[in-house]
Amino acid sequence: MSEPPRTPDDDEATAPEGGVADAVRAAVERTMRATAGSATTTRDRAADLVDEVARRGRETRDELARRGQEAGAGLARRGQEATGEVGRRLETLERRLAELEGRLAETRVEAEGKTGSRREPNSEAEG
Repeated sequence: MSEPPRTPDDDEATAPEGGVADAVRAAVERTMRATAGSATTTRDRAADLVDEVARRGRETRDELARRGQEAGAGLARRGQEATGEVGRRLETLERRLAELEGRLAETRVEAEGKTGSRREPNSEAEG
């Protein structure tokens, strides 16, 4: 014949002095043993997650460093291109200024020639 299932009251009835405390302690120990495997699994999973986060952090850092280097190289290239363009525009402006100065000088010479030929010496006023 099989025995009936045990109840906490049975433990108290057969336990020596301090039986309730011992029964609670035994129940806690059984619970700890029963959940020890899942705690280990949880700890291992947490460690795996931390490793994954660290790996992704390193990958992200490396990717950002690569992008930063590419952006810096692009900016340097664009800076050189802009400097070249400014140089070309400056040369164009210098040529145009020289042309305008040349035309202005020609206009002055022509104006002086026209006014000089009309101008009569003012010898009466001088003496």
